[in-house]
Amino acid sequence: MADMPRIENLKREENVFELKPWQSIHNTITKPMVTGLGPAEIPESALAMGFALITAPDILGSPTHVHPFDQWIYLIGSDAFSEFDADVEFTMGEEILKINYPCYIFIPKGVKHCPLNIKRVGKPFIFVDVSITQEASVRPETTASTNRPTYQALNND
Repeated sequence: MADMPRIENLKREENVFELKPWQSIHNTITKPMVTGLGPAEIPESALAMGFALITAPDILGSPTHVHPFDQWIYLIGSDAFSEFDADVEFTMGEEILKINYPCYIFIPKGVKHCPLNIKRVGKPFIFVDVSITQEASVRPETTASTNRPTYQALNND
């Protein structure tokens, strides 16, 4: 993961961090992203969250993989949360979910999932990735907590 940018939010107060925007590794995500680094910033925290504004079709999270913690993916409208104008397919287990409405997806630990195939974007929407575990981090190993789990890529068959 050496090609990923290093994220460094700015600590302003005890337990308060100013989010520092960063550029996604995905060329189609042109707007800056923000990420709460969870345990990497606040050792007592177990929450890690990343936010991106999706403006164009893309494929995220490929290849299909599993990890040893629960995860939540939120897809919500960027102007009014309930307005969602996009077509998305999300692989979870053996199913491909077809989504054209605002939602969140709960992915239990150990369940194979992804890719998130964003097929059409009529209006930009917000993508949020959430994990709650001391070992989870949405950033490269250089900023992650100790004992960060590695993704186990699976065959997409």
